[in-house]
Amino acid sequence: MIAGLVETVTPQVVELRRLLHRNPEPAHLELRTTELVRRALESHGLVFHSRHPRTGGWVDIGGDPRIGFRADMDALPIKEPEVNTPRSENDGWMHACGHDAHTAIAVGIALILARLDLPHGVRVLFQPAEEANPGGAAELVADGAVDGLLSLIAFHVDPTLEVGRIGVRIGPITASSDSLTITVFGPGGHTSRPHRTVDLIAAAARVVTELPTAIRQSVDERSPIVTAFGSIHGGEAVNVIPTEVVVRGTVRTLDPELWDLLPGLVDKALGSVLALTGAGYRIDYRQGIPPVVNDETVVMRAAGSIESELGMGAVVGTEPSMGGEDFANYLSVTPGALLRLGAASGGGDLHSAAFLVNEDAIPVGIAAGVAALLGLLED
Repeated sequence: MIAGLVETVTPQVVELRRLLHRNPEPAHLELRTTELVRRALESHGLVFHSRHPRTGGWVDIGGDPRIGFRADMDALPIKEPEVNTPRSENDGWMHACGHDAHTAIAVGIALILARLDLPHGVRVLFQPAEEANPGGAAELVADGAVDGLLSLIAFHVDPTLEVGRIGVRIGPITASSDSLTITVFGPGGHTSRPHRTVDLIAAAARVVTELPTAIRQSVDERSPIVTAFGSIHGGEAVNVIPTEVVVRGTVRTLDPELWDLLPGLVDKALGSVLALTGAGYRIDYRQGIPPVVNDETVVMRAAGSIESELGMGAVVGTEPSMGGEDFANYLSVTPGALLRLGAASGGGDLHSAAFLVNEDAIPVGIAAGVAALLGLLED
């Protein structure tokens, strides 16, 4: 039954995905995206609950919602290659993480659920600002959008997984994502006499090269943790030792208990790295999002229903990622699961200008999403 309904909505959903792809919008500014979703739903008689003047919203199907499905909507500040079809018409912005596909699939799921006789209600969430910190998930939680839901699921396209496969995992599937800004400072001086001052460039170099190891050695070796830096700034002239150097990066872990301890552990490790340099330092450690920890019951029920619909072998195990996902914020309120949707196309990785979504994944995502939700609705 689901397969036949999927065939009827797929052309509209694919066209919506292409329209969204041509019109990518930044986090918190998904105004046209929200409007396109509203029109698509209301053209089929569904009522879209807008968060105006903020972006995003949700649609309820079949009465008071008992379970939910989340799709994210925002794009990334990446210039899309000229050869891509469809191609972004908002220069410098690109749907390089598949959120256009997530949003379109969620519309398709809503359209099909509206044609079924559901035992309980379902809420389909259209979330802004997944790429921001703080992100849209925290806003929707604050709005009460998941209050009363017994479970929540979401898909994320996976360009390494073949189309037709759904990747599942019990427990941690994505990591926390914390930002780290370290400022080292000293009196400055002439590069001909570094022994008379504090060589901040050398001190910053020690931070970059030694801090990840110092953090790693301070935690249980069985706990995955990644510390990496993306920015370092200090000094202007080749013969002047600066008075300040700023290093920025991220710290990530799959362990929720370790995540709570990281601010203190990082500060202590940094002090040990800089102890012999003579440099002063300030640390601005900002906890972002916790790890996404998939609930076992939600995973098993969703996976069983998906396999019944798509066939044996459609559901496969998947490895955790050290990337972050603000879907984690929902899981502080209700149990849920993030599943991976196979979308391999020969394109590049997520967050890359070479990224391409295989549109054949769209009907698979619709069918899998409907099946999973129906499985979760069973008493």
